[in-house]
Amino acid sequence: MHARAGAARHVGAAVVETCQRIETYRTGPCDCDAPVKLEGFEAIVHLAEVSAGLHSGALGEPQVVGQVRRGFAGAPAALRQAADLALASARELRREAHFTADSGALLARAMETAGVTPSGRLLVLGTGTLGRLVAAHGRALGFAEVIIAGRRAPEGEWLVRHGIAFRRLANIPSLSSVSVVAGCLGGDAQPLSPADLPPVSRLLVDLGTPRNFAQGFDLPLVSIADIIEHSASDHRRLELRRRVRVLADRRAAESRRDGRSALGSWRREVEAVRLGEVDRIRRLHPELPGETIDTITRGLVNKIFHAPLERLRDSDDECFTQRVASLFQRSEVPSR
Repeated sequence: MHARAGAARHVGAAVVETCQRIETYRTGPCDCDAPVKLEGFEAIVHLAEVSAGLHSGALGEPQVVGQVRRGFAGAPAALRQAADLALASARELRREAHFTADSGALLARAMETAGVTPSGRLLVLGTGTLGRLVAAHGRALGFAEVIIAGRRAPEGEWLVRHGIAFRRLANIPSLSSVSVVAGCLGGDAQPLSPADLPPVSRLLVDLGTPRNFAQGFDLPLVSIADIIEHSASDHRRLELRRRVRVLADRRAAESRRDGRSALGSWRREVEAVRLGEVDRIRRLHPELPGETIDTITRGLVNKIFHAPLERLRDSDDECFTQRVASLFQRSEVPSR
């Protein structure tokens, strides 16, 4: 709550909120009390790392890209341009890395963090997307039995397909002992005390935001923050962070080069038209999410202009390139 309040005071900023992370991006100096501050290219590289899922508990977590886009959907043009550079670098890294993990892999990371091997019975609290992914991952890890608990049961076909049992959340205190409990309840859930659970013999894994478990448990507990801290020194993450910096540096150099060229002028003209249409659509259709409008228009523009731009960039005929680019220069027409 303190971090959200601090982010809200940054007028004109882009606010990126992911699991266990709230970041603001803005132009100009900042005197807030954030524990970490980055400027210039370092901030862009960091955003590329976040967008690629290199700071997520599950390496390469795909949901974070959409969360970053949402954060910048209504940002000023200068911030969106910086985010575009970071997102493009992240997309290129993701294509190279071929990430396969989903949020269910957080369970495996938690077990590694605690030094606990998967065995016995796993109880997963929450039947939402995260809960189902974690439960399915528990079966793959080798737990002898997996139980998922919630207010409503997942569809029967899903339970049968994964070999998972369902229990009502209110009835779980009456269960016999379980080895591991993974909390995947939503943000409106009240923190659980030992009396709300069956006997637990080995580990609590708290994947809730805010946390699902209250104080008072006399056994090890691993949170998402613990998983992220434990994973920070992972060799592959460090290699990927070095690689995304190289990609961002290269794209920044291309952007500077394009900024002085006819192609750069063309790209700016096309982007100005797109942003103008984004603003117009928002005014006409306020019910549409800003991220959806931005994604659709960006995708359409890229499909139309990406291939011609790349061919012209590879062309040796500078005069022809300049003539083509000049066709897209907007005439100064008085607004009506």
